[in-house]
Amino acid sequence: MRHKPTGPVETFTGKLQAASDTVEQVITSEDYASVLLRYTNGARGVMTVSQISAGRKNQLRFEINGAQSSLAWDGERPNELWIGHRNQPNEHLLKDPSLLAPEAQPFASYPGGHNEGYPDTFKQLYRAIYRYIDAGDTTAKPDFPTFEDGHRALRLNEAILQSAREERWISLNA
Repeated sequence: MRHKPTGPVETFTGKLQAASDTVEQVITSEDYASVLLRYTNGARGVMTVSQISAGRKNQLRFEINGAQSSLAWDGERPNELWIGHRNQPNEHLLKDPSLLAPEAQPFASYPGGHNEGYPDTFKQLYRAIYRYIDAGDTTAKPDFPTFEDGHRALRLNEAILQSAREERWISLNA
């Protein structure tokens, strides 16, 4: 059961509404899913997607766990990287463009202490596209998502849906 606004709502103003401005609405669609992944090299993964995690505004989180160390990045705290260790203290790194590898420095537009965030994603995407067009070499491999990448993502989503319907593993050939 959710609360549906009775009239138009301006983006990001949900907290300003009173309970009388909503009606209870039954939800019959999925709004949470976990996907188990098996890679050809034997690695395993899990992806969780949720529209109902209380307190989360627009979280995109990546975590990679290895035998000796782990990494975690949270899009709600985009300038921080957590590094976990088995045999030494954990680390919490803050973005500092002066310490980035040369390959990463072009993607940091602001000095340390200033957040790179959600709008910067699109800025960096279009910078890459314009740089590619300006170079004039359409045979070069792009460093931005292509229609082929989008097609691969659609195939993955279709395989996830098929797996859920059939309750079995689905292979997705590269």
